[in-house]
Amino acid sequence: MRKFGFISATIILVIFSVFTFAIWQASNQILFPKWKGITKDFRDCSSEGEKLWGKYCGNIRLTKEFEFKEVSIRSLNGYDLPGWLVPAIANGKGFQKGVILLVHGGGSDRRELTRMIPFYLRQGFDVLSFDLSCHGEAPCPFPGLSFGNRESRDVLSAYLYVSKKYKDILMMGSSVGASSILISLPFLDQVKGIILENPMLSFQRLILDSPESSGLPDQMVQTLIDLVTIRGRFDTLLSPENSLPLARNVPLLFIHSKKDSVVPYEQSMLLTKRYSGPSEVWFPEFGPHGLIWETNQAEYEKRVRDFIRRNTNERNTR
Repeated sequence: MRKFGFISATIILVIFSVFTFAIWQASNQILFPKWKGITKDFRDCSSEGEKLWGKYCGNIRLTKEFEFKEVSIRSLNGYDLPGWLVPAIANGKGFQKGVILLVHGGGSDRRELTRMIPFYLRQGFDVLSFDLSCHGEAPCPFPGLSFGNRESRDVLSAYLYVSKKYKDILMMGSSVGASSILISLPFLDQVKGIILENPMLSFQRLILDSPESSGLPDQMVQTLIDLVTIRGRFDTLLSPENSLPLARNVPLLFIHSKKDSVVPYEQSMLLTKRYSGPSEVWFPEFGPHGLIWETNQAEYEKRVRDFIRRNTNERNTR
């Protein structure tokens, strides 16, 4: 009997150890996501990274395709965020309507949305892209990603930065970037319009709806959620679904692919129902998470261009 008891205890210990290791590793992947072949070192770029973000992985310091300024944005979180300001007029456009803030996704950095800069320059807008905290070249005094909790304050800081100079302000965000914008939306009354790609309802729904969570015991999934928030030092109260009912003035364009396997497009559908302000939706049948533009560039740009024209009274965009 003693031998049997020892064996049983050993089996239980092994199972517990495997469970603990698996949960810890999963929390690492959530808190510190990585794009394939892309590192935080802007000098490095893999062939796979170039396929995703363009030449030199979207590093405009190396491509030299734009006239731009290195800028520093003081964050409400207490540190400076590095960014690139690309002026329309300095890059050969005959007029300047305003500015658009590009807010990258989780685990990414400002290089991710470089491929969108020419399109927005053609609309007559200066472009400001910047690194969210714990991304790219930005400081990281916290343990990783917080899924909009801290990042939303970075977004608000960037808005305050450009509002000193520009009257017409647009925003565009992808994934965590889009969710961060939505969390800060009640404070963005003067923004003319926001383009939101594949935002999430909340961090909890992101995990609960993920393919990896299907088939797992509910308690195991909840343990993972709790571990991530404890390690990441953020709460789950700040979320797009909680912020949207508090805002109503800013026009929103939700873009979410029905093929998105990271954040189901139904989450955007639910977000639109929580917003009483003006909103439009486009749920294309194509495009993986964060890559809708690449799948059908012409249709994507037409919808965004029309949205900008309607909300800025600009008739000279191309």
